[in-house]
Amino acid sequence: MRRIAPLLAAYLLLLAVPLSPSLAAPTDKAARAMQKGDFKTALEELGPLAAKNDPQAQFLIGMMYDAGKGVAQDPAVAASWYRKAARQNHPLAQVYLGALLYSGQGVKQDFAEAARWFQTPADNGDDLAQFYLGVMYARGEGFQQDESRAIEWLTKSAAQRNTRAMGMLATTLFSRRRDDQDLVDAYAWSHLAAELDPIQATTSARAVIGKYCSAEQKKQGKALMAQWKRKWSSTTAGQ
Repeated sequence: MRRIAPLLAAYLLLLAVPLSPSLAAPTDKAARAMQKGDFKTALEELGPLAAKNDPQAQFLIGMMYDAGKGVAQDPAVAASWYRKAARQNHPLAQVYLGALLYSGQGVKQDFAEAARWFQTPADNGDDLAQFYLGVMYARGEGFQQDESRAIEWLTKSAAQRNTRAMGMLATTLFSRRRDDQDLVDAYAWSHLAAELDPIQATTSARAVIGKYCSAEQKKQGKALMAQWKRKWSSTTAGQ
């Protein structure tokens, strides 16, 4: 499994910089520079803050090195900055450090340490951390292989519309096929993943899963898809 792609990391770099209209944060000036694509100014602003152990500044510098924005792309340097912020309980830094440790990019691959960094963000609802834990349980990476735990974490991530989690959840449920409900759930998640993500649409196992489903199971699967769509719609409307 690939770690967060550089282009996605660059995109997240902008999304992960919330500006504070009522309460200015020390990194706000750097954030505005990033949003304008002025990474040179951003780095000049973040450097002194990071030196004073500001975890958000450390995380953002890590993101810049991870994405290669304003600096030469260097996952090893990114990991060192993520680690500084992660040790101060910065949740995204914990997730991104875990991702580097999982993939072995910039650091020695270490599934056990990756899992430790993913755990707290996952417990607190981070869908990416939940996805990684689900994958690791499914594959027996850093943990004893456990389909039930994998399905538990992947379901939590998929419920937050993480499409990679949906795809992995569908194949894990299909592989287990403990009962009819596993097939119904696998059908629903494989089709939801394909509908919401063009990449998942090219890799989804929905065609294979569909061949094993009865007409009634497909009907139930479509009803389950509709339930999730209503839930997500109501959540979005309430925000």
